[in-house]
Amino acid sequence: LAKDWEATIASSTAWAMIASIRMLIRRTARYCYA
Repeated sequence: LAKDWEATIASSTAWAMIASIRMLIRRTARYCYA
């Protein structure tokens, strides 16, 4: 149970990082092509 809990926290933080990186890429792309 503890292992699953740690895995879910790690995956949620990883997904949050992926989402923030995608937002940053979209913002920089918008500035580059504008």
